[in-house]
Amino acid sequence: MNLDKFQRAWKADASELKVTFDAELLSQQVQQSHDQFRNIIFWRDVREVGVSLLMIPIWLAMGIGMSLPWSWWLTVPVLLWIAGFMLIDRKLHPKAASDPGQPLLFYAKESLTQVEHQIWLLRNIFWWYLLPFTISLMAFFINVAWNTTGTWWGCILVTAPFGGFLFYLYRKIYRLNQKAVDEQLQPRQEHLQRIVASLESEDASDGGEVDDLVELVSSLVVNEQTPGDIPGGQDWGSWSENWNRIVPSWWMAAMILVPTLVGGYCGYRFSFSQAGPVFFQSVVAAVIPFEIMFFGRWYLISKRSKEKPPTDSVAKQIGAPAILVLILIFVISTLAVAAVFSFVGHARSGGSSDTESVVVADSPVNAGTYAKVAPFSDVRWEDDLPTIRLTDGWAQLNSIDGIPIQDIMSLANEQYGSTARKRFTEDFVEVVSKMGHDLDWEVELELQFPDGEVKTVRERMTLVYQRLAALNLQIRTQYNLSQEEPDATE
Repeated sequence: MNLDKFQRAWKADASELKVTFDAELLSQQVQQSHDQFRNIIFWRDVREVGVSLLMIPIWLAMGIGMSLPWSWWLTVPVLLWIAGFMLIDRKLHPKAASDPGQPLLFYAKESLTQVEHQIWLLRNIFWWYLLPFTISLMAFFINVAWNTTGTWWGCILVTAPFGGFLFYLYRKIYRLNQKAVDEQLQPRQEHLQRIVASLESEDASDGGEVDDLVELVSSLVVNEQTPGDIPGGQDWGSWSENWNRIVPSWWMAAMILVPTLVGGYCGYRFSFSQAGPVFFQSVVAAVIPFEIMFFGRWYLISKRSKEKPPTDSVAKQIGAPAILVLILIFVISTLAVAAVFSFVGHARSGGSSDTESVVVADSPVNAGTYAKVAPFSDVRWEDDLPTIRLTDGWAQLNSIDGIPIQDIMSLANEQYGSTARKRFTEDFVEVVSKMGHDLDWEVELELQFPDGEVKTVRERMTLVYQRLAALNLQIRTQYNLSQEEPDATE
């Protein structure tokens, strides 16, 4: 007998003095509701932990590859904290062991405990989730803004838009979670509290109490059968069904993928120097058709669902075409972040067409373009001669491929004047090549170390990421103070 039939039977026989009800059936219904709720929470935790752990190597690769400042690395412990917090939380609040045939009161209390814990998590989401990310990201924004402008007012102007966006985004996330608590978790908590109170009451066998109990369990099951946005996530089956509706077939996946690939190729093939790095242009050209096709499809499905709720049967297991599009979204998002940094670096360098980076497979000097590479990671100056930093530490540079450094700097001073040191640091290949010497990817350096040892080494040139505007300002200021030499350019 299901709950509806049971309820009708109870109301029909309300005049009888002896009341009996199928306690095992009610226990099964509460247990089923509890298991479904835990399943939703489980997949939410899997997603949060998985994304946090996946972001760590991406964050490390971007930080190393783009030579980002120390503040960039603050987000790594935050990602570890989120993943660790959720894993430890699940460890500290496991599902209570139960044997078959446990009483209804046991399942009701277990469900109530889990719901109350989820309410606590989401009421405090600002402290354990949003605040750590806010601190690390704002530290990065402020650090970059200060290095870029070198003034407090400039730092505030640059940081304000990022801080405003972060505040809006996290405020939205916080309010959505509080809304989920108010509209979903608290009603569930109240129902479970009333069920527990009813079962613990001495009048549990009274007709009115039984009627209330059946009503409460019925409403609990009905609410569970209508999946909504449980805080932090949706039911896995519902989420999969939605994606299968958006990307139901390989044909639809191809309609999204092919324009994206064609756009990326066109951005690479038909790039022009005024629009920034080729990589940036390729990513932008790929993102535009992707957004048109994917979000257009999403809007169409959403509009149809609002006008007429879908009644067709869709597989609950997410299909391969939808998985392909999800992977494409992740790849596009990662490339978009990298492209933004690429464009910013290009803009800071002045974007001159004769200093574009060339492909590593080519020579450092190719068709009038110069690779942004150098055999050192940092430079400081003493008596107008560079002391460079290698993996072994600092050493005075005596010659490059047998060319004395005095000759190179003499010519650089003639050609570039007060910006000679800056050009040597940022445009090493161009400066040396204009002496008539063709550089290879590996150069021979004669070095004099602080202990007096002179050594000749071969160093492979690696990418030189553009110095920040604050560094350029420091270098320009340096030339106005002819008798004062700073110890380092950074």
